[in-house]
Formats: sequence, C-alpha cells, structure tokens
Amino acid sequence: MSVQAIPDGNRSSRLHTTPHYSSPWLFQNHKILSGNDPSESIPADELVKKINRAILKKEFVFLHLEQRTTATQFLIKAYPQICSQAELLCRLEPADAAVDLKNYELRHLMIDDGLSVIISNVSPVSLDGFFLRLTLPANSKVQTRRRAKRHLCKNTHCKIIQGDFILSGTIIDFTTQALGINITPNTDTTDFNDDKPAFLIVDREGLELYSGMGRCLRNRLNNFDRRLVFTPLIQQDALYPSKELPHDKQQAGNAFCASFHHPFSNTYVERDICDISLTGFSICNEPEEDLLLPGMWIPELAIVYAGYVKMKCKAKVTYRLADEETGKVKYGLAMSGMDLETYTRLSRIIWASSGARIGIASEAEMDALWEFMFEAGYFDQEQYGNNGVKPDFFKESYLRLYGSHQDIARQIIYKTNGKINGHIAMLRAYEPAWLIHHYAADGRNERSPFSSFLKDVINYLAPYHRQQTAMADYFMAYYTPERDGAAKFFNYFARHANNGKKCSVDSFAAMHFRKKIAKKLPEGWVLRECTLDDLFKLKEFYEAAAGGLLIEAMGVNAPAEALKKSFAAAGFRREYRTYCLCCQNKQLAFFIVNRSDISVKLDELLNGITAIIIEPDILSWAMLAAAVNNLAVLYDQGTIPLMIYPFYFLPVQNIKVEQERAIWILHTKAADECLSYINKLTSIRHTGP
Repeated sequence: MSVQAIPDGNRSSRLHTTPHYSSPWLFQNHKILSGNDPSESIPADELVKKINRAILKKEFVFLHLEQRTTATQFLIKAYPQICSQAELLCRLEPADAAVDLKNYELRHLMIDDGLSVIISNVSPVSLDGFFLRLTLPANSKVQTRRRAKRHLCKNTHCKIIQGDFILSGTIIDFTTQALGINITPNTDTTDFNDDKPAFLIVDREGLELYSGMGRCLRNRLNNFDRRLVFTPLIQQDALYPSKELPHDKQQAGNAFCASFHHPFSNTYVERDICDISLTGFSICNEPEEDLLLPGMWIPELAIVYAGYVKMKCKAKVTYRLADEETGKVKYGLAMSGMDLETYTRLSRIIWASSGARIGIASEAEMDALWEFMFEAGYFDQEQYGNNGVKPDFFKESYLRLYGSHQDIARQIIYKTNGKINGHIAMLRAYEPAWLIHHYAADGRNERSPFSSFLKDVINYLAPYHRQQTAMADYFMAYYTPERDGAAKFFNYFARHANNGKKCSVDSFAAMHFRKKIAKKLPEGWVLRECTLDDLFKLKEFYEAAAGGLLIEAMGVNAPAEALKKSFAAAGFRREYRTYCLCCQNKQLAFFIVNRSDISVKLDELLNGITAIIIEPDILSWAMLAAAVNNLAVLYDQGTIPLMIYPFYFLPVQNIKVEQERAIWILHTKAADECLSYINKLTSIRHTGP
C-alpha cells in the first residue's frame, strides 16, 4: 500500500481533519488497544449484527494497519458489502486500495459508534481491485471511550471570538461537554489565548445554530490537524424575559413527542415530551445519548400529538439539567416562529387535555354561538333588522372573518355540554394591537366576568407574542365608563400598574357626525397626510398630556400594508391613515381615519374618525367640523362615528357630548403583571365574606 503523507504542522490541514472524513489517518490513540477486560467483549454473531447494520445504513468501518518497516500505524475506511459469521467482504476507497499486504500488517477492524469502539483482530484473505476479504474472530473487544456519545458534524461552521480577535473554523464533532473545531487553513492564530474564554457562534449557510461562551480544553493549533476543543460554559439560556407568572406546564404522558434533525449533525431525533405549555416543553435523554446544548437553535421542529397531529415551529434549547434521581438528562426548549393557525391548534389540544371548557370557535359551533350572541345582546335588534343588512349575508361575513382568517380575527368560547355560556371576540384592529370588541357571559357567578375573560385572552395570546412572530404588542378594549361593568377593573388596574407604558386609559367624547358638502378650507389652513415632523409633534403632545400607549397601539407610525392585505384576503377592507390640520404651518389637530366594511358593532370602532386636538385653546369647533367634513368624502355613509380627544373639547365649545367612550390599552410586556392582579382579585373574591 502506498500511503499518502500525513500533513505536518507547517502544512495546511484538510477541510475535515478527522478519520471519519480524511483517509488514511495517522493512528495516535494507542491507549484504546490496552483494554483487555474479558467482560468487554462480544461474540462473532454480535459483531456480524453491528457490521450488517453498517451495511444497511451504508456506513463505513475502520481498518487499522501498521507499516512493517517504520511501525507507523494508520486508519483507513472500509465499506462492508457482505458479512457472514466467518468472513467480511468490504470495499476500500480508491486511494487506499493499492494495498501491498507484504509491506503492511492489518491489525484490527474498528467500529466507532461515538460512545464505544469495537476492536476485532481480523486477518486478510485476499484483495481484488477495491475489494478486501477478511476473516472475523470468535470474539471482539469493546472499549468504552466516553460517558456521552460523540456526534459527527459536517458543513457546520464556527466563529471563535476573543475581543477583537476572531478565528473561523468547522465543527468536526461534538458532545455536550466538548466541541471539536478544525481551524480554517492558512489562518493566523498567533493572538489566540487558550487561557481566556471565547464566544462561539455556530451556523450553517448563514443560519445561526448556536451561540454561547466556551473555554478551551485542548489546543492543537500547532499540530497537523489544527484543532481546538471547547467546552460550553452556559447551562441555561432563556429565549424570553423572565415572567412574573410562569405559564402552567402540564404533564404530556405519551401524547406528545418532538421530532427534528439535529442542528449540528443533521441526524434524525425523536423524543417523548415530558411536559408542555404554550411557550415550551421539555424532553429527556439517557446520559450516554446527551445531545443538546443550552443556546442551541433547532431551525425546524415538529410537535406531534397522538402520533398524527403535527405542529411545526423553531425551538431554542434553554436549559440542560442532569437529574440525579432518575439518572437522566432533561432539556427545556422554548418554541418560536409558530404560525398562528398552528399555535391555535396546539392551544386547543392543551386546553382540552387540561379539562378547560375553553376553545376557539369553529364552524360546527356557529349555530350555538349565534343563539348565544343574540341572547347576550351582541346585536342591537332594531339595528340588525332595519339597517338594510341581510341576515344571511351578515352571518356569512361573520363566518368568513372569524372562521377562516384567524390571523386577523379570534374568538374564545366557553361551553358546557355543547351549550355556550361565554364568548370573547377579538380583531387585529391595528398592526400592533388586538381589539377585544365583545365579551359576554351567561350564568357566571362573577359580578364582572371581564377579568376572567381577559385572563384567558392573555393566556392565549401572550405566549404567542413571546414567540416573536406576532407583531401585536398591545391588547385594547373600548368601553363606556358609566355603563360598562368592566370599567372598574380597567381603571383599577391602570392605577395599580402606575405606569402609562404598561397600561393606559384615555377618554374620548363620542358623537355621530352628519357630513355635509365639503368646502375648501380658508386661506392658510391645510389638511394633509402626516409627515414625519407631524408625527413627532403628535407624539410629543400625547407624551406630555397622557404618557400612555394610544399612539403606539393605533399604529400611527406602523406601516399597515400587511394588515390591509390580510383583511383583503378575507374579502374585507381595512385601512387607516393619519392626517394633520395646520394653520399657518402650525399643527392644531390630528385625525386617524379608520376605514372598514366590516358591518354591525364594528362600524363605531373601525369605520370612523378619531380626532386628537393638540391646541384645544386655538382650534374652534367650526374648523374642526370643516376638516372632518373634508375627510368625510372618504366614506359612503352620511353619518360618521367621531371620537375626540381630549374629552373636554366639546363641552368647552358648547357642543353636546353624545357619549363618553374610553379606551383601555395593555402592553404585552405587562401581561404577567395583569395576570397576577387578576389572580389576586379572584383570591379575594373567593375568600371574602
């Protein structure tokens, strides 16, 4: 055999400096041959099973050779073809097939599974072209090399960062305690300090798979393989901020499993899920099969329920814990990137498994829901019967919106034995916000069921927001302070939060504006679509006046094209724009012009004008009405819902206020604080006299 020269420290190493990818390979681990414990042996039939498994999976084994004249030892790869109890026929790589058995001694056949190595004393029979025939021994030794399995990697790149110094390389193999990294050839490594920790970033084709701090265990930069071995330093790496209240996890039994291809090795992995919530889950492994690192991303993972329902997402490994009692390793994974339809399916399964009488409405439930909505007063009966909207058309529109387009409309229902006794309806009213526009209960004991409803809304939508896929950062609800039973909760929690950036309440004067023929504004007055300077002025005024969430939640500076397309896909129109009224280039008022063709109950909220007056001492009602009249040409109807902020503007102008309307807005970052507050209310209510 004419063996290729082994590269020395002054030569560029191969791309994959490991015997699994490069052959022949200088054999250096002589300690592995010293184990001769008779208990670490397998008979020939077990060896044949291992070889036949390699044949089935088209894997290779190693042949250990020694050059007779120099005693230099090498490893070459051999691909088993046919194996019996006594003989093995294997195929060699073309570069390794020029074997002269007179110059080389074939010492062993080795099978490395990443955890242990089988060592067999084989003898060559013949070499015919690329095919080598061997005799197998009656018994072979098994040498256990590692406590956890080593996994081979390919096409997995790594950056090693120490301050301003950066090294690039390729992950060759890994365990959860050691990452083997082959440094890119011709790289200057002079400034690398193996006594200092380094930040590691692992990716494949630009997709990040892992990041975290590591410490150098072994430095072979001056050897022919130019290899570094790092051990990770982090055992926990949260994806989401810590929460005041953890989302309840439930035991999964054997109902759920997770399947994915390992991000480093690309091998298929399937594990039963131990416990699961809407934010994440955990899986367990035997220590010798330890395979996940905190900080590791799994780009595509499937959560499978009952072996049939498959729900895809991304996941990040957040912790790794060795359980001394069970002897197993437990991993926590946080879900990310799950689309809303899939998330809803998972939430329904989890809620059903926990025994909760709550779910997302489907078409099969609509007749019962329709009856409940009439009984609960969702519709103004006179309006419903006389406004020219055909009941069948309205029902079809409602079904189309809430049944088929869950990215913009959601319902949560409560039921017992098929009878609905509670209902919440939500709409993606603005790009950043969900609007809770209806809530009703039948037969509930709570004096105000809204707090319970809101708790379910938060438990449903807040985990989805944590996945960083939902762009909505806010929950909002309009209410009438003097009539709505939820008003007390809205006001109390806003005071409890004591932070306008967590929760805010703003009051408006509401009226129905009868439009007239639009007239040109007087000289020096301009009504224009907002510029960046105008928006800055609006935010500056609102921050000083209220310091709340209104401007951000209404998406004043958030592009609404994606929302517009989502509603258009459902067959509806939904858009909003912001205009500014100026006199002699001085901004006096702003108008958020909402347009929608979603009928009954939502006209008041989504198909009208919201006016924010920043100079109430200068602007007159006459000029405000003139501006509104100019904007009214955008609407088909003769009467337009108009809300005016600040509330006191109309009384000061001696204009009758038809209704006071307030808007309550909650930032999702305060969702856990709100849940805690609701739980305290519930506890007081249950323990009170």
